[in-house]
Parts: sequence; structure tokens; C-alpha cells
Amino acid sequence: MKKKKFIFLVTCFNSGKFIYNNSLKLIKKIKKLKINYNIIFINDGSTDDTYSELKKIKSNNKNVQIISHKKNLGKSSVLKLALKKCSNDIVIFYDCDLPYFKYLAKLITLLKKGNKFVTIDRRAVKSKFNKSKLNLYQISRFLISNLVNIIISYLIMKNFKGDTQSGLKGFYINKKFRKQKFISKKFFLDAEIISYFTSINIKISSIPINYKISKQSSIKIFDISNFIYLFELSKIIFFRFNKS
Repeated sequence: MKKKKFIFLVTCFNSGKFIYNNSLKLIKKIKKLKINYNIIFINDGSTDDTYSELKKIKSNNKNVQIISHKKNLGKSSVLKLALKKCSNDIVIFYDCDLPYFKYLAKLITLLKKGNKFVTIDRRAVKSKFNKSKLNLYQISRFLISNLVNIIISYLIMKNFKGDTQSGLKGFYINKKFRKQKFISKKFFLDAEIISYFTSINIKISSIPINYKISKQSSIKIFDISNFIYLFELSKIIFFRFNKS
């Protein structure tokens, strides 16, 4: 029986300042895990030197591939395109800033044991949120994130009330999965995929974590793009209800 390959899909946007060092860190960790792997870095229309840094990474590692888009299409759109290059593999969605890095080995172990979908779950009962010395931005991010997760859990999900938006998750795919239609273009592909797995009665395995919210981020609370975020969420909820 052919050994399953782990395909890491790492989306990048204007990540030139840190993507090279982060890639070396990720590759070093993966090699320690002794798995059959490829890393596909997806440059989503970056305007800095992200692409040139990615080419440096590829030149030194035969397991690295690059998909580069001239225009910013949105995280969900580029992941859907990248998934077409994955065939009967185990796919890992991983943000390029490598969140929850210390939990990566556990996620891989659970997938190797046959768990069909494994995700970091900030909403798990055993997860702990560091609430010490929070500023207004962190409090706002925490409240908005939880509100969005609640909306997704009760209006889109079936049999899963956990975290859908964490930056690290892995799952098995096959021919039937690749035929599924996912409508998200920007933000909610993860939620749609989890919804698909729960609809076919696949258990979502959660990894509880200890976590905190960064005091600053590229994600802004008061930004015009948040209206796009809300519009897309409404569209997916509408699609879900019409499909039911």
C-alpha cells in the first residue's frame, strides 16, 4: 500500500520579511516527523518580495513547490485552486506565520492514526485563553472571533460547535471530495470544508490549546474589508439553508 503523502498548503501575502526563516523552521520540523511530504507555498498577489523569497526556498528543497498569482484572489480562492493539485493525499492548511507550531506534531500524529479531520480548536473545553493585560484591540478581536464562530457553528455546521477559523488543520481528501462545490472566495473555505465532513458523518478531531491574541495584527477591527467578510458569511449561510 502506497504511503500517504502530506501536502502542506501555505498561503502567503506580503510575507517577505519572515517567510524565508519560517519556511526553514517548518521544513526542519517536518523532517523530524519523518513523513512523506510536499509543501506548496501559494503567493496570493503579494506586492513585496515574497515571491523572490519563495524562489530561494524552492531552490534548496525538492519537496517545495510554488504557486504564484499576480493578483490577490483571496485565501479561499487560492486554496481551492491548489487543492486541484492534491490527489488522494492528506492536506494541511497552514498560515505562513506558523500559528500553534508546537501542536503540529500532535496534529500529524492524529492524522497518521487515521483521524480523517484534525483541527486546532480554541473553543474546546480544555483550551485556555490568556486573558492577562488585554488591550482594547485584543478584547475586540476575541469577542468578534467568538461571535463569528457561534454564527458559523449554529447556522452552517452539523454536529460541530468548535473553532473553524484557526490557522492549522489537516484532513484526508479523495476524488469525491474534489468534486464538491465550495463557494467561499475570501475567508470561509475552512468552515465549508468542515461542514462537508460533518455532513458525511466524519468526526472532527479537536486539539485543545493554550493561546493568546497578538496585541497587533494586519487584521483591523474597523476596516472596509470587514463588510466583505460579513457579506460572504451571509452568502454561505443562505447557500447552506437553500441546500438543506
